[in-house]
This record gives sequence, C-alpha cells and structure tokens, in this order.
Amino acid sequence: MNYKINLGAWGSVFAVPSALVDSHIKMATESQLKVLLYILRNSDKDNSVESISKAVLVHPDEVKNAVEFWISRGLVASSENVLEIPVPEKIEAENSVAESEVEIKPIVKPRAVSRSQRPDPTYVARRLAENAELSHLMDEAQIALSKPLSSGDTATLVMLHETDGLPCDVLNHLINYCVSIGKGNMRAIERMGTQWGAEEIYTLELAEQKIIRLSQSNNAWTKVSRIFGIRNIGSPTKTQLAYADTWVNEWKFSDDMLLEAYERCVNQKGEYNIKYINGILAKWFAASIFNLDDLKKADESGAKSKKKKSNEPERKASYDIATFESKSLFND
Repeated sequence: MNYKINLGAWGSVFAVPSALVDSHIKMATESQLKVLLYILRNSDKDNSVESISKAVLVHPDEVKNAVEFWISRGLVASSENVLEIPVPEKIEAENSVAESEVEIKPIVKPRAVSRSQRPDPTYVARRLAENAELSHLMDEAQIALSKPLSSGDTATLVMLHETDGLPCDVLNHLINYCVSIGKGNMRAIERMGTQWGAEEIYTLELAEQKIIRLSQSNNAWTKVSRIFGIRNIGSPTKTQLAYADTWVNEWKFSDDMLLEAYERCVNQKGEYNIKYINGILAKWFAASIFNLDDLKKADESGAKSKKKKSNEPERKASYDIATFESKSLFND
C-alpha cells in the first residue's frame, strides 16, 4: 500500500511578496488587491489591461489605476503593454533590519460591540485626569455633538481609544464624520469606531481614505436610488451599498445603462429585484457593454443568432441572469 500527503487546495500555490502585507495592504483598495493577485497568479502570461478586466470583473479604467498604483510601489512593471512582476537582483535577509528600526505596534483584536465592556466611572475619571489629550477629545466631542456627554458617552469614547486602539485625533475625525452624515449618536459612533479598530485605522491618513471610500459608496447608492425612483426607504442596507458601489464606482456604468437594467428587470420580473439587476449588469460588464449603442448592437446580434438557430435543438445557455442572481457576491 502506498501513502501520500493530501495537499488539497495547497497542491497549487503562488508566491506573494512580503511587502504587500508589510507595507501596502492597509493602503490598497479591493480592486487593487484583486488586480495584483491576478497578475501574481499569472506571472508567466502576457497580462493586458483587457484580460485582467474580464478575469476579475473590474472596469478597465480601474485596472489601469490599480496597475499604476502597484508600478509606483515597485511590485509591477510594464514592458510593451505587458505587465510583469519585477524580480529584485538581491533579496536581503529578513533579519538585516536593526531592532531599533523595527516599529512595534500594539495588537488590537476586533471585538463585538458590547456596552458591557465600557470602563467604570472611576477608571474613566482617572484616565481623563492622566491624559490631557483624551480629556480634550471629550470637549471636542461635546462641541461636535452639540450636547454635554453623559457618563456612558464618555466611557464609550475611552473604550474606543483604549480597547479598540483609536488615537484621539482619529476618534475626533470619526465623530465629525458621523455628525456630517446625520448619525451623530453614540451608538453609531461606537459601531463605526469598533469597525475602524478592527481595520486598524490608526492614522488620520487612513481615516481620510476610509471616509472617502464610505462617501463614494453612499453617493453611489444615492445615484442608483434616484435613477430607480426609490424614495423614503430609510438608510440603505449593506447589500444595497455594495451593489451600488460595484455598479457605479467599479464597473463605471452610466445613468442610462443603470436605468435600462432597471427597466428590463421590471419588465421581466414585474418588480424591482436588486439581484436580478446585478445579473443584467454583470452580464453586460463581462461582455464589455458600457453604452446604449453597444447594447443595441448586442441585442440585434443576439436576435439574429436566435433566429438562425430557431430550427436547431434547444440548448441551455452557458450562463444567464438567473445564475448571477442565485450566486450573488453579496448577502442580504
């Protein structure tokens, strides 16, 4: 009897530069990571912007931006429109950096939002007396929220600072952002602060990037809901934000194309169905159809092909909108 190790998915692996995690992962967007991982996986092939776009379902313009980002950081090189992975002439040993040059950061583990974890009033009073910056944050928070802080509010901010690791300037930025979007209550601040702590948003630069990304996502949903005629439904769900962000900011669909997808959904399903609309748009994106003229040509071509094959045995399409609908990337 012969025996061997069952490697499973580990039977096929590819290398990822340490610099990606050590230096760039906090700054990189989802699209930038998807593009780099695809290039790394296919480093032995000629990777063009068009081939990457179709493979990872990211708009060509977004792929170009991602490639420029990684080229600027030395992880990707371009040679005659072919993207390559540059190989350093000399790889230095990991231990070549002196201990004095190594930045040691405290490890902050994500936690579930729970008010029971707030520090008691005695501890809060002592920390405010010891930490002038933390005490100043409370004054700034009262101004931003236009109300005096309760003992519970103060304890929550101390918790976000000491348990979740958010610096005072980042916390102040977060509070003002929540107020600007109409969520100037401590529950919303705590929820968002916990998420920022889990994502290790510990600098003002990272906080600004996070706010820009959140604003882009919210603006995308505002645009989509206006086009679809959706009114007075309260705050959007995570699913709605995720779909809108993908359609507008990643796939770059115009108002006309979004409206066309909505109308086709209603005509086919008899109602608004966000997953079905995503299936339509995903199909168009995969076919690089981004305007009504191209869509009209595709429809005409499809109609001619269907007519030509009308006498042939019926065959099931390789994929259809229902497939996208049932295999959504987002959960309700």
